[in-house]
Amino acid sequence: MIFRTTFLLNSIAAALVVTMLGACSFAEDEDQVRVTVIEDGPAQINPVGTRLNFASSTMRAAIAKGLVGLDAEGRVVPALAARWIISEDGLSYIFRLFDAKWDDGREVTAERVARLLRERFSELRRSRLQYDVSVVDEVVSMTGRVIEIRLDSPHPNFLQLLAQPEMGLFRAGHGAGPMRLLSEDKGIRLKQFDEPSEEEENVAEEDQPWVSLRSEPAANAIARYRSGAVQVVLNGKYHHLPLVDAADISSGDLRLDPVAGLFGLRFIRANGFWAVPANREILAMAINRPALLTSFPGVSAWQSRLKIIPEALDVKGINTYPDWAGMTMEARIVFARKHVSRWKASEGPVVPLTIALPGAAGASILFKRIQSDLKRVGLDAKRVGMNQSADVELMDEIAPYDSAQWFLKQFTCAKTSVCLNDADAKIAEADAATNLQIKARLYAEVENMLVEHYNFIPIAVPIRWSIARQGQRGFAVNPRGWHPLNTLVGIPIS
Repeated sequence: MIFRTTFLLNSIAAALVVTMLGACSFAEDEDQVRVTVIEDGPAQINPVGTRLNFASSTMRAAIAKGLVGLDAEGRVVPALAARWIISEDGLSYIFRLFDAKWDDGREVTAERVARLLRERFSELRRSRLQYDVSVVDEVVSMTGRVIEIRLDSPHPNFLQLLAQPEMGLFRAGHGAGPMRLLSEDKGIRLKQFDEPSEEEENVAEEDQPWVSLRSEPAANAIARYRSGAVQVVLNGKYHHLPLVDAADISSGDLRLDPVAGLFGLRFIRANGFWAVPANREILAMAINRPALLTSFPGVSAWQSRLKIIPEALDVKGINTYPDWAGMTMEARIVFARKHVSRWKASEGPVVPLTIALPGAAGASILFKRIQSDLKRVGLDAKRVGMNQSADVELMDEIAPYDSAQWFLKQFTCAKTSVCLNDADAKIAEADAATNLQIKARLYAEVENMLVEHYNFIPIAVPIRWSIARQGQRGFAVNPRGWHPLNTLVGIPIS
């Protein structure tokens, strides 16, 4: 059964038509690219601060590069730093800087970059990267062009951390490219950072390579693309997919990034029936993941997941799958139904599970599927908004780097009251370990503990999609789900 009604699709299509009436098309020009970013919350773009929405992160990465950055394929590449050396123990990262300038013409020096990094690491202790930056012990300038970052313990993915958009540096409000602000008269417009040559100074601003950036709700963004008013749409998520289907976007234009991360239900409250890990396990068993994922149009490659840490990050010899992973769906339903019947016979009725979800068409599909699956085993669910009191909340987050550490730290007692102090202690032990094999083994043991605790119910790999025509310059799907603006008009990061 697919939970999409004619009324819903007609409503979506009507919203798209209304939005398209205000859009205007433009002639194709690969040196002038218009980008819109989907934001469910406030559409304001502000690249300053620590809690950046996707559009703000995209702008910050464009005008304020850090030591390293990400290219169109999600690979770490030089930015302010021309090259680097990592010590054998993984505790020292030495960077040699390019000769570069801030956008006010002042020279980029190691002393200033070191100072800015120390300040930024301190600021980011109150951000999504708070656990990651805590590994930094010291940042020092060694010469006019060399800085060193010293760590308390090895962080094998530290370069990926440094490439995050939050790590872009501003000096007194001035970035160092790869782009600079051209105008804000008709929205944000960015151009190449380099100072123009004598010939380029005579070129009108409209004739220079530039990228415009805006953010708006999904329906508006998709409508602009359909009308030809933008060439690239970024930051699409699972709950926006029915809009893509209603707008009849070409399957070749819908680009799915092969990201890693967490997509599932995290318990934030556990009362009554749901206070018992064995009962939370019933929720994990009851969800028919393949049927749920195929309820969404146009994403046949969407992968289900039964475990927390992706298979690629596993440690050999430790099984982190749940015990019932080998059972058929029919056997799981029979087992779960009997378990619930025994509970009700001894303890009485079970209050419906309250699930916090976004107010979007795709979230309705997800909820109806989960509710139907629960009813098959004698349970029920109730949907509430993301800011309302709930038993579980939907997690839909991309991992910023490839490490078991990030996945496990999303379920500590700092993140949810439904947690294990013993798991937190073992995570701390792993963080402090300097031997990478010991660190990996400890993290794998934590996952075993969390699998049995069931404070998180994995459902699938996160979905992140963009819309761009085939052949769009400087655009590529990638494991980071990140799409730099500068590459869209052929501007290198350094």
